[in-house]
Order: sequence, then structure tokens, then C-alpha cells
Amino acid sequence: MRPGLDKFMMNLRLESKQLENQAKPPITSPDVVQTADFTFSKFCPLGHTGDSGALLLARQKGNRQKRYVVKHAHTDCACNEYVYTKLAQAMGYTMPGAVLFRLSPAEKRTYFKTEYIIGIRYLDLKIASPTYAEIREMAVNWQEYFSFCGMYAMFREGDTLETPLAQDNKIYRIDTTDAFPINSCQLYMAGVDRDIGTGNPRTAVKEQLLSADLSNVLQKSECDSNLHNCQAKDKSCIPYFLEPFSRIQEISNDYIDDFLNTLCYFYPDFIGEYLNRYISALQAQCADYLKEKR
Repeated sequence: MRPGLDKFMMNLRLESKQLENQAKPPITSPDVVQTADFTFSKFCPLGHTGDSGALLLARQKGNRQKRYVVKHAHTDCACNEYVYTKLAQAMGYTMPGAVLFRLSPAEKRTYFKTEYIIGIRYLDLKIASPTYAEIREMAVNWQEYFSFCGMYAMFREGDTLETPLAQDNKIYRIDTTDAFPINSCQLYMAGVDRDIGTGNPRTAVKEQLLSADLSNVLQKSECDSNLHNCQAKDKSCIPYFLEPFSRIQEISNDYIDDFLNTLCYFYPDFIGEYLNRYISALQAQCADYLKEKR
């Protein structure tokens, strides 16, 4: 652990982001909430800490039933899960809503390991890790299991596919931090606009991301492998698996610009620029993949 260094870097990022945001109008997105409006407590649903680090449970002070599972320990959780959620929701898939927490001006609580804090709507679960047989029998949206598998391949996820069954008899896609070709180390350094050692971390990460080769962001071999595994479970899976490759092409540029603009009140603006280019490249490559499959 390196709490002293992490706090120092966090303060540098906050300082740089405050300067970058000065030219922007006040944020008004319904996806953004203030930490001052919530209470927080430790949350460990499975009795252990996962890859996202220590979790918190946030309860809105004015409505204790409004709850969010909060991730804050790593710099990529808020970015990747927010972008994933917004894309999946635009495609019409069942995901719990997500909000980004702003550290309120008078915030003194020491819960938060980074300033990048995301809350995922709390779900009352029926089965935390259902088998496909249980999903097929009980989930009213069982077909989405294969669409989730398609998105898993599309967004280059590397963690376990988690699709819990909630009390409303729907499966939901959760825990999507390990997606997209952008990592915690890059985001840890991206907002530090100060010479450290031999260079400026922000400049280095910006050059790296904005010059990245995006010609192969869709890994077709991974998509084929995941489709093959789905067919082993259910031969009827093909149209559901391929559906997100079509739906992502229908997401408008205005919608993408809007949620990336919100994200960039928290992360450096060039992160939004990179993700915009990435999503555009992915949409084009999904179109090519569908032509091969149909």
C-alpha cells in the first residue's frame, strides 16, 4: 500500500481537473450526485474484497431506500463502468443505473481512495450467481444472457461474466470494470499535469492514447470463441449474441458526446476524446463483423 503517494497524486489530479473545468458551465447531468447527500458504510456482499477493491454502500439521506454499491479504490472503475452502462442502456439492455459521485466541497470523510467514485444501483437479488439452467427457467429476459456474452466479447472484458438474477426475475449485467483497452495505471497518471522525474505524466499518457492504433479494437477471434461457447449452451443463441453488434451502431453521436462530456468533468478531457474515437472505431468494426456472420 502507498497511501501517502496515492493521496498526493489524487490531490494533483483534483487540482488539474479543477483548472480544466473552469471554462465549463456548471454540470447539470442527472448522472452526477454529491457525496454530501449520502451516508456511506462498508459493504462486503460475498464476504471478501474483489478486484474493484473495498466497496461501500451509499444511502441517500432524503430517501434511505435509494442505495448504490460504490466503487472508489481504483481509477478505472468509474470510467469503465460508467461508459459500459451508458452504452448498454442505449442498446436497451438490462443494467442497473450508475451515478458519478462528486466530492462535496466540505467533504471530510476518508472513505474514498480516489476521487473517481461510481455508484451502481443496489439490486435485491434472488440468486447471486445463477447457472444458465436457472436463468433459462426463471429470468424473464433470459435471451439477454447471450447478448451480455456478445457485449463481453465486444468490449474486450477480462473478468468473470456476472449476471445475477434479481427479485424482479430479470438478470442484470454488473461488475464491468475490466473492459475497454484503457487501464488503471494510465488513468492514475493521466490527470497529473506536472513534471515528475523526467517528464509530465499527463502529456505522456495523452500522447500514448491519442496516437493509439484503433484499427483492431474488436477482436474477432474472441467474438467467435465466445459465440462457440454460447452455442454449446443453447443453439438458439446466435441472434441474441449478435444483436449488440448491430445495436451499438445505432447509438447517436450526440448521445455519446453527452455522456462523455459528463465523464470529463471528472477525468481529463483527452480521455473523452480517446473514448469517442474508440467507440467510433468499434461501431465500424462491429458492422464489418456482422457482414461476415450473416
